[in-house]
Amino acid sequence: MKKTGFIILAVVILGIILYVTIVIKVIEFLFGAILFLVAAVILWIIYNKVRSKVEKNF
Repeated sequence: MKKTGFIILAVVILGIILYVTIVIKVIEFLFGAILFLVAAVILWIIYNKVRSKVEKNF
């Protein structure tokens, strides 16, 4: 393989690795954001249930 062909192959392989890494990071970010929103909704529901019970007792 000539020198230019090797450089082109190396650039393509590095580009694929970079692309896959970025895609994985985006997926991780979106998964984290979804988990954060789910946790916020669950905490809001629990807060409302506890608040209503406390208001009835006091």
